[in-house]
Amino acid sequence: MEIKNNYKKVISLKENSVLNYNLKANSSACLFFCDYAGVMTEININLDTNSSCELYGFFKNRNEKQEIITKVIHKGNNSKCNQDFRFVNKNSISSFKGLISVPKHINNCESHMINKNLLLDKTSQAFAKPELDIKNSDVICTHSSTTGTLDEEQIFYIQSRGLSYQESVNMLVEAFYQDIKSKMITAQIG
Repeated sequence: MEIKNNYKKVISLKENSVLNYNLKANSSACLFFCDYAGVMTEININLDTNSSCELYGFFKNRNEKQEIITKVIHKGNNSKCNQDFRFVNKNSISSFKGLISVPKHINNCESHMINKNLLLDKTSQAFAKPELDIKNSDVICTHSSTTGTLDEEQIFYIQSRGLSYQESVNMLVEAFYQDIKSKMITAQIG
């Protein structure tokens, strides 16, 4: 898809797919990926001069295998991108592979990639491979990935306020991706 101005979209992933977005000069996109687990999705972003892109994803996997691959290529100067993908796994496996690429002749780019994984049981797994392919020192690029379980002390504290164990878990899971969900709601309204 070619994007020439401001573009916002919430995308429900229903089947294995490859999604291509080419942001032309001075354009922007804000893309949200959610809903369906058990699919493999590849997301390719090409950024031209002065373009910017925000990518957000949150997935609640239950008895599924979810795989997301992102590839962001800065093809123009002064381009920017932020990625934030989160997975909640129960009896599931999630896989995130992200690549940020800045060629040698492209300057003044900024790109950030975050991947967070929450494991709700002992059988769930999360695999992450954030990569930077930076050929120029005139950039700001970061990547991070975390994987963990819920804090039993937090669950105990919430239970001490009168909620059940499951209600406490649900509250903490909701908090795990609430900031992305709020941005998605704002994007749909605005």
